[in-house]
Amino acid sequence: MKLSIRKYSPALDETGFTLIELMISSAIAIALLALVAGIITSQGDFFSREIALGEMQSDGRAAIDFLDRSTRNSGYNVIRGSRFLAASDHYISMVYDEDDDGVIQNDEVIILSVSNAMNDTTETFFVSPYFDFDDDGEVGQDETRDYEIRLALSKPPFNLYLFVPNKLNSEYKQHTAAHNIENLIIRYYDKNNMALPQGINLDTNDFPIPPYALSRAELNKIRKIEFEIIVRSNNEDPNKKFINNGAYQPGSVADQSGVHAYNDRYHRQTFKAVSSPKNLSVAPYGKISLSSKPDQVTCPEVAATITASVLDLSGEPILEPLKVRFNSSEGQISPEITSISKGEASTTLNYDWSTSGLTATVSASAQIDVEGKNITIFNAIPVAFEGKFADDFNAGLQPGWTPPWVVEDGKYRTREIGANNSTNGCEKLKNYDVVVNIQKEGDHSQGDYFGLILRSPSTQEDNSLGYYVARVICFSCDTDPVNHKYRLELIDRRGSVDDMLASVVLEPDEFPFITGEDYTLKASVAGDTLRAKFWKSSEIEPSDNPDETPKAADPPNPEQRGRTIMATDTSYTQGKIGLTTNTTVNTFDNLAVGFTNNTTINNSNDLETNFDDLEEGFELGF
Repeated sequence: MKLSIRKYSPALDETGFTLIELMISSAIAIALLALVAGIITSQGDFFSREIALGEMQSDGRAAIDFLDRSTRNSGYNVIRGSRFLAASDHYISMVYDEDDDGVIQNDEVIILSVSNAMNDTTETFFVSPYFDFDDDGEVGQDETRDYEIRLALSKPPFNLYLFVPNKLNSEYKQHTAAHNIENLIIRYYDKNNMALPQGINLDTNDFPIPPYALSRAELNKIRKIEFEIIVRSNNEDPNKKFINNGAYQPGSVADQSGVHAYNDRYHRQTFKAVSSPKNLSVAPYGKISLSSKPDQVTCPEVAATITASVLDLSGEPILEPLKVRFNSSEGQISPEITSISKGEASTTLNYDWSTSGLTATVSASAQIDVEGKNITIFNAIPVAFEGKFADDFNAGLQPGWTPPWVVEDGKYRTREIGANNSTNGCEKLKNYDVVVNIQKEGDHSQGDYFGLILRSPSTQEDNSLGYYVARVICFSCDTDPVNHKYRLELIDRRGSVDDMLASVVLEPDEFPFITGEDYTLKASVAGDTLRAKFWKSSEIEPSDNPDETPKAADPPNPEQRGRTIMATDTSYTQGKIGLTTNTTVNTFDNLAVGFTNNTTINNSNDLETNFDDLEEGFELGF
């Protein structure tokens, strides 16, 4: 039997894929590619976000760690000057011997603040550090100068900058310590955990409310510092649905710039630290206790006795032979080096009253032997010299003023026609400003004047003793009062002789002197330079430069109508202040004496505010 095997040959369809099949396969491929692309994009966004958050956290930790470490070390091996040089809610400056070589170099003066990188200056502050200018291994008493630190605070984010003072001049180098700082708040507390500066208002969390800056005397009271930093990411979150919103603490540096809140896709993180400067109140091997008698020197007194008690760890006086080195930021210390006797050493701080008020930082240091190594112990205290004077005449006639002058309705005036002077204050003051409000209650006659006395001797009975006068005189007053002409003058008066040093005419159409209106007369003496200004109290103060006429802020007042004059003279170097007039028409009010700084009194309301500060012992700003 024979079998037959037949091969199976399948029929091949040669027609290919249909259009529908191709469309379906393409759609599947596109979906797969979209899924893969989405995964890749998501992974990319995730890694970008993680990198941004890592950089943000790194900036925050770097900033807070640097601030914390610098604060804790402040004051270490500081022989001259203060441990803290400046402090506010957004900047701080301290000094410490980082390399432990016993000498402060310029890079051991730590000045930190937030600021924008490339903007115009909006704020400045000053530091006056001591450091080794000439690299001779010692910090001399003259190795200090003022550095003006310029900040640009237009809007957040800021950088945290480290400013390093130059050795050869008053400039500095600026280094970035951290980027993308959204806000910085620094809070200060004294040994009783009370917020500084004294009298600062607190919010509902008992935090001091910015803005604020500590005075030189308050820098020595710092015992605890709190830092709060908000750092933000460099770029916005790629997820467009992510929203970050919030508000800055009112008054803080970010809020002051005009940006009160945020609502964007940046990430933010807050870092906090609490630091206690370990070199302020305790020392590991012993300490120096400092005292001043008196702690506030009032003109005409010129000296304070400074006593340093050198104590061991148990608080007992160190009786072994030691020398104590004294230093002061102001005035003159004599002697600078004193041997201790029964654990104490004393020196004298003298001041020549070249300005009307200051607070000197007096320091004392000694080296004690600890296991064969000399260890420096240190302390510093503030000593105030108070020569400023103020009288608002609200409490009646104060001691020192001269009859026949009287106080009526809270204002000072003379009851007698004819040349009348009344002086007060301290005869040892050299350089100062004096400012007073003036009103006229009637029309002046020809030759009527009123003014301020500068550098007057302790008695005016001797006609050979002269003084300066800044006065306004009616030199053309025989016509209609509307057309009266006045002249602002600086005079050297000796006896009955007036030597004109400078003057300017106040034309009635440019400077109408209106009955019942408040005007301000201000005069200053600084070395051999004298200035006088006269302006309407409700308008802005004229420039110190007699050639400048600043524009007024009020549109109805197109030009400032006050006037400034300046002169140079060397006849008198010190003396009292006073008031002078030959008419009963004028009244005087809100008289204040201080020393010029960067603040300007613009109107009578500012004068009242600064007068109140004087009464509380604060430094008056003109």
